[in-house]
Amino acid sequence: MISSGVNEVLYRKYRPKNFSEVVGQKTIKTILQNAVRLKKPAHAYLFTGMRGVGKTTVARILAKAVNCLAPIEGEPDTTCQNCALVQEGRFLDLIEIDAASYTGVDNIRDIIEHVKFFPSTGRYKVFIIDEVHMLSKAAFNALLKTLEEPPSHAIFILATTEIHKVPATIISRSQRFDFKRMAAGEILQVFEKVIADSKIKIDEQALKLIAQAADGSLRDGLSIFDQILSFTSENITVQDVEDILGVARLGMVQKLIDLILAQDQTAAVKFVKDFAEQGRDLTQFTKALLEYTRLILLVKIDPQNLQGLGLAAEESAKLNQQSISLKAAQLLEIIKQMLEAYRITKQSPVAELPLLMAVLSLVPERAAPEVSVVAAVQKVIAEQRQSVEAISGLDLGTVMDRWTDVMSKIKEYNHSLVSSLRLARILQVENAELVLVFPYGFHKDTIDARKNRIIVEQVLEEVFGRPLRIKLYLEKDLNSDKDLLSEAVKILGKND
Repeated sequence: MISSGVNEVLYRKYRPKNFSEVVGQKTIKTILQNAVRLKKPAHAYLFTGMRGVGKTTVARILAKAVNCLAPIEGEPDTTCQNCALVQEGRFLDLIEIDAASYTGVDNIRDIIEHVKFFPSTGRYKVFIIDEVHMLSKAAFNALLKTLEEPPSHAIFILATTEIHKVPATIISRSQRFDFKRMAAGEILQVFEKVIADSKIKIDEQALKLIAQAADGSLRDGLSIFDQILSFTSENITVQDVEDILGVARLGMVQKLIDLILAQDQTAAVKFVKDFAEQGRDLTQFTKALLEYTRLILLVKIDPQNLQGLGLAAEESAKLNQQSISLKAAQLLEIIKQMLEAYRITKQSPVAELPLLMAVLSLVPERAAPEVSVVAAVQKVIAEQRQSVEAISGLDLGTVMDRWTDVMSKIKEYNHSLVSSLRLARILQVENAELVLVFPYGFHKDTIDARKNRIIVEQVLEEVFGRPLRIKLYLEKDLNSDKDLLSEAVKILGKND
């Protein structure tokens, strides 16, 4: 258990004091250590990467290392007077500026004035400018002049989360280092240290859930951990983490995949609505769906991958079953729709709308079944008795030639239909009917939905100037279906 007397936030308590304590970023650490060891630091560094991956922390360690009185192989010893002052935030030769608050040229001019003076106690005067992309154009121009002719005793470390907003002239005069997102395993390493130091009891799955919620940011992960500890510090369960973060259990993700597989539109829509009404985070849920489809993809590629996922037996069994049931094309369509939903969720005024749209695309409304098999066959007989002459001027070649026009117009009505139609093979055009053959039932069912069928047939009439119905078949059933239908027509025709 954590002592009640501890009130320092975790991300500060576990902030690394030297390069070796920094988790990940191995290449960056090696280059900077070598520069310190060889006493050849650059005059300007540019650290870029998402929030919470160690940019400012590494900048402070570098400032400490270049001014350490007794560095050890490029590492600060952390015990000398200069290291202690940097650690306490009282080192006079380390100047930190948040460019988000001080964006103007006057603020940069103050820095330039400081640059002229030699260090008071250290070897180098180090300037850390965080969120440097927030500087004004005039401020960047003033900074550029200093970077072009820097004094030998000054080091600039610029940090940004938005490198595209930093002028190319600044980038070209700095050594650029791109900080990578933290892997979940790297974040878990730090969590394990926190657990060991604090004697916290926490479920392994709960720990993994926090690491996933961190989304590559160690600082965010530790902040979430702090939030969990404020709720309970005795025995942290998966349920605790899910309730606090508003995320869904894996079982809920698997449930929605089952509904998509079953093509149960009503139940799938109700699932999303109920989930949203519970106040759950739909962005996190959509992300969890994407992560889960990645696992399905891995297991489809190699079933042996199932062993290393660390899932409960029931979850593993369900994952394996779904990986077998989902066809590759169907899985790719789910990934595509969920990626689009995730992209627009944060901008949507109605939280559940993007996920609902994705579900409706994946589980289209089914066309109403025919009254009976006899009625269906009688309809075929009636059609067989009609003129067998093809529509004048419209043959298979004409349709093939203008199929691109058909696809373009359909995209204007519903762009998701195009991905299903692309897989269709045009078999024949006869008796005002266009016969399409699909390799997968998922895509055939999508086009066969009443509203989608209407769109396709309407576009066909617009392009070819005459009504055309569509008939849909699966490749694997085509031959047997044709034989059965012909036989039925013959039998019923004789009895007529």
